[in-house]
Amino acid sequence: MSDRHFIIGTAGHIDHGKSSLIEALTGTDPDRLPEEKARGMTIELGFAQLTIPSVANPDDSLALGVIDVPGHSDFVKNMVAGVGSLDLAIFIVAADDGWMPQTEEHYQILQYLNVERAIVALTKVDLTDELELVLEDVRENLIGGPWENVDVLPVSSHTGEGIDELRKKIAEILDASPPVSNSGKPRLPVDRAFSLKGIGTVVAGTLIDGSLEVGTELVVQPAGVAAHIRTAQSHGKNVDEVPPGTRTAVNLSGISVREPKSTGKEVVGRGDILTLPSLGESVMAIDVLITKSDRDIRGIKQSTKPMKTGREVMFHYGSSGRRARIHFLGQKSLEPGSSTLAEVRFYEPVYVFVGDRFVLRDASLGATLAGGIVLDEDANRRAFRKEFQGTFLEERRNHVDNIEVLVRTQMVRDKAVFLPTLLAKSRFSAAKIREVAEKLVAEGDLEQSGDWVFEADWWRQVSGIAAAKIDDIHRDHPDHLGLPLRELRAMMEPELPSPKFFDQLLSGLLAGNYSKAGPNIRRTDHIPILPPELEKAGELVRRRVLSDLISPPNKGETATCPAEEKALRFLTHTGEVVDLDPKTVISSKGFELVKDQIVAFLEEHGRATASELRQHTGTVRRILMPLLEKLDEDGVTRRDGDYRYLKQV
Repeated sequence: MSDRHFIIGTAGHIDHGKSSLIEALTGTDPDRLPEEKARGMTIELGFAQLTIPSVANPDDSLALGVIDVPGHSDFVKNMVAGVGSLDLAIFIVAADDGWMPQTEEHYQILQYLNVERAIVALTKVDLTDELELVLEDVRENLIGGPWENVDVLPVSSHTGEGIDELRKKIAEILDASPPVSNSGKPRLPVDRAFSLKGIGTVVAGTLIDGSLEVGTELVVQPAGVAAHIRTAQSHGKNVDEVPPGTRTAVNLSGISVREPKSTGKEVVGRGDILTLPSLGESVMAIDVLITKSDRDIRGIKQSTKPMKTGREVMFHYGSSGRRARIHFLGQKSLEPGSSTLAEVRFYEPVYVFVGDRFVLRDASLGATLAGGIVLDEDANRRAFRKEFQGTFLEERRNHVDNIEVLVRTQMVRDKAVFLPTLLAKSRFSAAKIREVAEKLVAEGDLEQSGDWVFEADWWRQVSGIAAAKIDDIHRDHPDHLGLPLRELRAMMEPELPSPKFFDQLLSGLLAGNYSKAGPNIRRTDHIPILPPELEKAGELVRRRVLSDLISPPNKGETATCPAEEKALRFLTHTGEVVDLDPKTVISSKGFELVKDQIVAFLEEHGRATASELRQHTGTVRRILMPLLEKLDEDGVTRRDGDYRYLKQV
């Protein structure tokens, strides 16, 4: 027998029987606070567990975490925290009340958060004589929406009517559902944080996007505080690993619970997210697509009024609510039934992934205004109204689930990206992102240098500009060794997204037709011409260094005056002369001759002392010892005690 893990939850108007239905399904009363008991309503999120057999395969079971969310308007912010990670919503409508204003608000929130799988549970059917009228009313409210064809099941928590049918329908829907996402990027939005005597800090939430193992080093976002998993529990049992799609509680070390008057930095609390340190940082702005429903919420005037750009809102995502301002792109208001690109600017950091869904509510009145999806999880406020950012957002607005579109748009906009960080804050695995990037490299849309990838057209353009500047130096100053690297850097930085990309540009040039000449870069086939004033000195230096290929004069005898010293430096940079140490030079011809003899001897004998190699090559110790050290540095040979060996590759 194997378990498949899912999260289901209730939503609906206050006092429509959400908690009672969960108790009837699971045997657990999810109202856990004394205040909830006293007031007869859910204030905080409540939790229960349910294991039911699979309908498709009776040998398997479905392990369900069940979330009961608040219905009262004062607690809708807590409701949003409960439904953001649901695999299935049990949408509650009481038969004795019908579709109420809070029912409509919860319905809209679920649509904004893209909860696709649902069952409408028509509760309290034992309290009405007009069941058919109520069913018709519910169906009318679902017409034209994504839930138009969902099952509507009459149930009674009091009599037990329909409870077994509801369990069976839950199993049928989840049996047909795809596996819970596991991108290897775990996120645990914290909805509970408390301290237990003798145990320490415990946080609880619904794990998404990856698994967590005991012993893992985590980071608490958005503060960026480190934490360590000491122990973990899921479904009431201690576990070594928590799979995605489960309710879990983890015991953390190195951090304390955030209190209302906390002043320390090493704290964690509701609204935080536990994740891996490699998965990016928190931000102060994100670019999004905002959609406003054209459905009326009775009694809430804001539901039918256009939203104005620049207004302050509460941004609800995961278990957090953050105050922010929204700014629309290219328009001043958002009419009901329409969508717009926008930027959300926060007063404190947030941590979100591209493709995450959120809800916007009025910052003062508490009414639900709109919902949306994150298009750019690391927005640059200065770029929001730039043409390139508008193009980027337009191309993404309907394709946030298409990894190839995400990679292409990122590369077209950013030009150069370090592959391990590409779409780190997305629901796609690192392996899948790399696979798509390398596919685009193979197709010629991207270029790659190590772990850096570049937009191909831009890379060719920038490389061409750099090559032209080097070639200009060769044409205008044939006596120069090349273009000084510091000058090329200064010339190219205006063409690059960031100065840090110069090293990658340089690597690309050196991998092609260019090479270094001391502090300069030159075309590999460029042979500098000695300046006229050094021609005579240069010929004297050449003659001396070539007078004995394997035992040439020392540096002081090769260059005897300032002009000859300049000529020697020139010939060293061009590669005609090899500088072995401060006192020793050898011609490149002589260097290659001695090197080949050493390699041949070691290939035949396996090892050799310096004395044996000196006798074999016929050179002198003054030349041989620094030459051997250079071969060691170049990776041709290696030294072990008194012996030299060929370097094993």
